[in-house]
Amino acid sequence: MNANIKEIAEKYANQVWNDKEISAVDRFVHQDAVIHSLLGSYYGTKAMKEVVQAWLNGFPDLRVDNDIIISENDLVSIQWRAKGTHSGEFKERKPTGKPVSYSGVTVYRIKDSKIIEYWAYLDMQYLLSQI
Repeated sequence: MNANIKEIAEKYANQVWNDKEISAVDRFVHQDAVIHSLLGSYYGTKAMKEVVQAWLNGFPDLRVDNDIIISENDLVSIQWRAKGTHSGEFKERKPTGKPVSYSGVTVYRIKDSKIIEYWAYLDMQYLLSQI
């Protein structure tokens, strides 16, 4: 087991969502990773970048704070809170300028210092009800 998997998941989440570094996907995600997202199930870094970009396009000022981080074997689970402003199109909804606030959980499977599987859970209906 890699003792740094918790650190890898934290760095990835912070660099992608708070620093808006799309290139972090290449550094932290395996090229053949499986991504389970509310936007669909995808494979690989190109798809992960598209998922991240869809969120950042809709909420360019998105800020994510990690509340609880649990690491066991090859899995890391992060419970987080997010807030931002609906300033761009998201899920075919035109920007409203309204603030949003929501929370969720992301689970990462990490092998050889790379994210090889990724699950993201949040209440999408609650988020969409705010915009």
